[in-house]
Amino acid sequence: MFATSTPRLRRGCKAIIAAAFIVLSAADASAVDPQDLRNCQESADLPRMIAACTNLSQDAGLPLGARSMASLKRGFGNFALGNIDAAQADFSEAIRLNPKNNYAHHELGLALAQKGDLTGAIASLTEAINLDPASAASRFSRGQIYMSQDGLDEAIQDFTEAIKLGADKNTAFAKDQAVERPEANRITTDYYVARADAYYLRGNFRDAALDYDQAAGFSDPEGYSQIWGSVARTQGGSADAGIVLSAALDKGRLKDWPKSIGELLVGRITPAAALAVAKNADQICEAHFYSGIVQLKTKDSASAQKEFASARDGCPRSFREYRAAVADLKRLQSH
Repeated sequence: MFATSTPRLRRGCKAIIAAAFIVLSAADASAVDPQDLRNCQESADLPRMIAACTNLSQDAGLPLGARSMASLKRGFGNFALGNIDAAQADFSEAIRLNPKNNYAHHELGLALAQKGDLTGAIASLTEAINLDPASAASRFSRGQIYMSQDGLDEAIQDFTEAIKLGADKNTAFAKDQAVERPEANRITTDYYVARADAYYLRGNFRDAALDYDQAAGFSDPEGYSQIWGSVARTQGGSADAGIVLSAALDKGRLKDWPKSIGELLVGRITPAAALAVAKNADQICEAHFYSGIVQLKTKDSASAQKEFASARDGCPRSFREYRAAVADLKRLQSH
């Protein structure tokens, strides 16, 4: 399965974890505890899964490939629980047992990325891709790491390949020690949003807007893809940047905080009003960023720079708004 530790791409890079079923011959299967096999492959109770996979991975009577997959599954459990060092050791053991285990290379890359070794992470994900060129998940994950290093051309290439390959049918999201299997549309949305973000950072606002539109057509429960389509069109100088967003607001498709952002962007409330209704630090940081976009509409670049600087200083580095604020500040200051 492939899983991610974060619920929304907007909030940062997703960590895609891979694990697959342990394949045993009839003779091999008869030699193991069937409960261990079931728990290692299927249990939603992560500690129970880890214990069962440990038993299988240490069974010298099993084929190396099966033990490799058991180590991989144990690593999946450790990664989902936040035990990154243990997960890294498990993935490394899975590779030692079977160097051609592409899932293990993928997972090792993600563990290394979590620990800040981005060079090692890219190398591991590249090996996973070499072993399985059809892995959209590995290209997606590598693209996100490239984007975090400002390797936008490489990121866009990886995201484009992921889109061409299509949503990985084994994708799942791991959050709060639970595993959720999303529909294909949600996975495809992530691919398009990631490429749109890369286009935006590079200043290709038209391409970014088109990808945000694609994402909104697949899955956009909170309305952020429509919001960002409007932002990209505003940056691209489009006269109709707010038409789609206004229609969405009129139809009641945006709720709560995203509704306030939408109203700000189409001119129904002021930046001061948006800031006043922000309920926490995350919303305050977003209010500053989107207020900067509004100031750009009025050609007030000095005020826009102040808002983007506030977003840069107040937003978590994993936020899309943080990365965009940094890029937009550079664009304004270069003029």
